[in-house]
Amino acid sequence: MKKFLLITLLISSTIFPQKIQKVTSSDGNEIAYTVQGKGEIALVFIHGWGCNKNYWKYQIKDFSNKYTVVALDLAAHGQSSAKRKSYTMNLFGQDVASVVNNLQLNKIILVAHSLGGAVALEAKKILKDKVIGIIGVDTYQTFDVGETEERAEQFLSTFKENYKGSVETYIGNLFHVDTDTSFSNPIIRDLSKMPKDIGIDIFRNILKYNYERAVKETNPKIIAVNGDKFPIRLEKVKKILPSFEYRIVPHTAHYVMLENPKLFNEHLDLAIQDLLKK
Repeated sequence: MKKFLLITLLISSTIFPQKIQKVTSSDGNEIAYTVQGKGEIALVFIHGWGCNKNYWKYQIKDFSNKYTVVALDLAAHGQSSAKRKSYTMNLFGQDVASVVNNLQLNKIILVAHSLGGAVALEAKKILKDKVIGIIGVDTYQTFDVGETEERAEQFLSTFKENYKGSVETYIGNLFHVDTDTSFSNPIIRDLSKMPKDIGIDIFRNILKYNYERAVKETNPKIIAVNGDKFPIRLEKVKKILPSFEYRIVPHTAHYVMLENPKLFNEHLDLAIQDLLKK
């Protein structure tokens, strides 16, 4: 019961009051974000599909003692607006860039969970040398070229027929089988609130996203901090980005930053230090 209450509080409210600021993205959407701490180096946290800036609660608290810490809601998530014909990775990247440029940040590390991994690559294209590096959070297991239109629609067919049930099944499979349901169920319910048309559109765009091309275009410094459920295809990843590094947080799965915040933060801190040394 205690864990259930903790995770519900974490994803639905703010334990530490934060002033919500907003900036207009390239297509007119209002992007909500918070800023805490101060420092020359800024950490910009990018959430995953259906999530929001509150999913980084433990990281905001710990890292704002040393860095400028920014957490944002991508368009159609959290407190940001949803006035977009299609939610592409490029437009999400522009959401991130609008926040960074509005705050006049010049030395940033993008910390990106899941879907955020693709968003970070797009943001890197726009922000260029302002990005010191990217820390992927349970993402970058491979840099594939994306699905064809036909295969993407085939995957999405069950979501079109039974959206809520398909989302619940899909998200449920992102946890270890022995995960306490008092932890996983609140997250599943939270993500199931994503509107059907928007949720499917985002899925479609991420399925078709060409990671390999984006990595080759930007040649970013990337360190992944992942759970141990989904293995990294290291040989293929290194072939595309030889400098790629990773750290594994044991006994965690997709929502690693929530599952073991203390150990995750230790790995995240080491990854930050590694990027700053490069």
